[in-house]
Amino acid sequence: MIKSIGMKLYVLLTILFLYTPIVVLMVMGFNESRYNSLPFRFSTRWYEELSQNVTLLSAAENSFYLAIVTGIICVILATLFTLGAESLSKRAEGLCRSVMMMPMSIPWLIMGLSMLLMIRFIDMDKNLFFVAAGHVVISLPYAMLVLQARIHSIDPALEEMSLSLGADAWTTFRKITLPAIAPAMVAGGFLSFMISFDNFPISYFLMPSGISTLPIEIQSSIKFGFTPEINAISTIIIGISLACLAIVGLIMGRSFKSVLGGGK
Repeated sequence: MIKSIGMKLYVLLTILFLYTPIVVLMVMGFNESRYNSLPFRFSTRWYEELSQNVTLLSAAENSFYLAIVTGIICVILATLFTLGAESLSKRAEGLCRSVMMMPMSIPWLIMGLSMLLMIRFIDMDKNLFFVAAGHVVISLPYAMLVLQARIHSIDPALEEMSLSLGADAWTTFRKITLPAIAPAMVAGGFLSFMISFDNFPISYFLMPSGISTLPIEIQSSIKFGFTPEINAISTIIIGISLACLAIVGLIMGRSFKSVLGGGK
């Protein structure tokens, strides 16, 4: 009894620790006070001012497009690598996987700085290509983790039965493999999207002058004067993220049921 109450209390405290700052941020987005002070007075003033803040909206748009590109590239590269690695020997596959996962263990600050030094070394200017490349480098391992976990859970007998029944390799991939890994591709792409959207160090080091992303603008706002418009746009982003998570969960749930139930 005491153990059960202790575990519930532990879970409750963990949830509070994780989500209390986010709830405070969302609530203060509707507070009339410019300085996030109490007492709380409900207002949509900061959302109205956000709709007129071209700089912040433009930065959010840049972050969105950059994250979309990063997510698509990561899904394609992670899928090709994960499927192609099956043809390698165990030793070569392990070595390649370790190399691909290495960016996860390197601080993003160091990654951004090293890419900036590389750009200077080859005597080129900062541009959006290098920004996208940096985001792909740090996001790709997460997409690969999701895809590898899914591919390893697929029963190899399914593909063997398809081939034994006369289907060629392309038909087997299209009818068996692709539907099975599609939910993981969506989840991996979404994860890469969120990592790219939220990234500050890589964008800070590699972004050309005159172009900004939302994390850079938020950092600048905190440095030169924080406004509750940041709370407002953060609340909108959290809402969109939760909606995307729900859609991904719905897609993955239906796909798993389809695979497990034979498409019935």
